[in-house]
Amino acid sequence: MNPTLILASTSPYKQGLLQRLGLPFQSADPAVVETARPGEAPPALAERLAEAKAQAVAERHPGAWVIGADQVPELDGRSLGKPGDQSRARAQLQAARGHALQFHTAVCLIRHAPIESTAAPDRALSSATETTR
Repeated sequence: MNPTLILASTSPYKQGLLQRLGLPFQSADPAVVETARPGEAPPALAERLAEAKAQAVAERHPGAWVIGADQVPELDGRSLGKPGDQSRARAQLQAARGHALQFHTAVCLIRHAPIESTAAPDRALSSATETTR
């Protein structure tokens, strides 16, 4: 019997990535608070959240392989969190206009204990540009 693979996320995008690999998996909500700690650098935040998500789900599913992942955009040295509402989303987009964003991605694979936790900042930069309707 093969161990279960669980994605510690309810994100349709992350589920789609795993589906493309053709591996059978389940998804579980990690129920992790995704707030940055004071002074926490964006790469460290991505790594901490990926591991926290994997750990939270692994505790509920002993013996399963659990994948936790997170991506944190950085603008001018600070993390851009999830906006939460349309007003904050607009403010973030306006702040990013004309600036390059760097995305820090981390993945953690756990089975009873951390196997590997890796932060991998993307080298490709995104540039926000203004569009009008």
